[in-house]
Amino acid sequence: GAAHRRSRCVRLFARRYTSRASWVAAVLALAAIAAGCGPRSVALYEKVMGSPSYGRVTESATRTREVHDGLDTRFILSATWLSGPWVSAFAEEYSNIYYLDAARREQVISRWRGESEMYVRFFVALYVPEEKGNDLEKPGTLWSLRLVRADEKDFEPVYIRKSSLRPEEISRFFPYSGTWYRAYEVAFPREAGEPAVLPRAGSPRLKLVLSGVEGRAVLAWQ
Repeated sequence: GAAHRRSRCVRLFARRYTSRASWVAAVLALAAIAAGCGPRSVALYEKVMGSPSYGRVTESATRTREVHDGLDTRFILSATWLSGPWVSAFAEEYSNIYYLDAARREQVISRWRGESEMYVRFFVALYVPEEKGNDLEKPGTLWSLRLVRADEKDFEPVYIRKSSLRPEEISRFFPYSGTWYRAYEVAFPREAGEPAVLPRAGSPRLKLVLSGVEGRAVLAWQ
């Protein structure tokens, strides 16, 4: 059916954007061409195509998990931890390459930087075959999203809301969030990001856990 075809397309899209080798090869080829034309061309390449450094920072801060039932995809969860280093890279990228007025740039950058200092924040992209089940932000949702620290203390979100970025901005800055995904911004208490006093041996620094009737996915950051 349509949901199955859409699921197959989403899996192919996800693999396309998580193939590090092909992405890096393309970036290096473009950079080499630009470099051969001198510093001015390199600067132009970075403004139009995006700086490779932003891509590297985002890739290192992003995790993805696919949940299946046999051949059927139940859901795909991707999330980027909006840490201090990521926000700095985002601010530079947003200023350099996005063709918006100065007021818009300052508004977006100051809000994202300010909120990421107040909370532990994530950009979350969720794909569910049945779109009506993609409702993390609704009070009556059947999904549960928690952030778990290395000492196994878990935290509820301060808020879950649909992303404030425009669709073209999401495509630019979070290319893994494809057409059939829904994009969210999620914040947890600042305490959740503080180092655990008594971490459990072998536990990652942070785990983002999404569970619901369709299954459970765990994304981990060291």
